[in-house]
Amino acid sequence: MPEPLTDDELVETQRMILRLPKGPWKVEPSDHGLPDQVGPIAFLETWADNERIPVVEFIAYARDALPRYLGEVCRQRDHIRRLERRIRQLESGQGGERRG
Repeated sequence: MPEPLTDDELVETQRMILRLPKGPWKVEPSDHGLPDQVGPIAFLETWADNERIPVVEFIAYARDALPRYLGEVCRQRDHIRRLERRIRQLESGQGGERRG
């Protein structure tokens, strides 16, 4: 499994996404009917024709999926930080509960 993303990596990924042309990117066929362009990426080549379709479909999918995944990672990190802060408050006896 890959190493966890750092905050700097998340910020850089967001910067990269913001610089991209808007999505979604559609897969466009060549004159021969094979996938040849995805959004602004043209003249796609792979080492084997049977790998070209999965590669271009992945590129098209990733254009919209990556921002969603990045957003989810950021939401989960924020939630974890809030929970950790709350746990520290409870452990230190500053839970804010009323006693009476």
